[in-house]
Amino acid sequence: MIEAKTQLAKLLATEDITVRHSVTATTASFDVKARILTLPIWTVAEDMKDVLDMMTGHEVGHALWTEMFEWQKAIDEEKIHKQILNIVEDARIEKKIKRKYPGIVKSFIKGYGTLLDKGFFGEDANNPTQLSLLDRINLHFKLGHTAAIPFNASEEWAVEAVAAAETFDDVKRVSKMLQIDHTETLYGKD
Repeated sequence: MIEAKTQLAKLLATEDITVRHSVTATTASFDVKARILTLPIWTVAEDMKDVLDMMTGHEVGHALWTEMFEWQKAIDEEKIHKQILNIVEDARIEKKIKRKYPGIVKSFIKGYGTLLDKGFFGEDANNPTQLSLLDRINLHFKLGHTAAIPFNASEEWAVEAVAAAETFDDVKRVSKMLQIDHTETLYGKD
């Protein structure tokens, strides 16, 4: 199975990326600079196969569309908060990978559903009204509309702006808007 997942990642990425399988990894990651995709090695229960395919698709999305130089510049020079940038960029690259490979959509739906059931997103994920706007945005784009993550009228602009992001410049613009409007969500209330 490891060789099959390695080949899947390379095919999806459309380049000869390095794929590492790690028993210590708790989730998948992609080193944009070194072009290394790390996948966890789990005793793969049937319900975790979609999770692994979803994680592979997600990280390949970064391989295809997240440019290391631009990412680092946004954080270091433009002072965009990394957590916000990551939430918006994840929504963008997942939208793009699903467009490019429509067959992976099912793995995303089932994979994120499995992670939710296993508590991956934390205890409050099942009671999203307790979550910050940024956490709710993240869950909304991971779990989809059927999760019915609540947003009030004054927050809808943020969901729409994240959904509309197509380029990394869009990601930066939306991230800056979220950073300005939701500083207390990131750093706590005064």
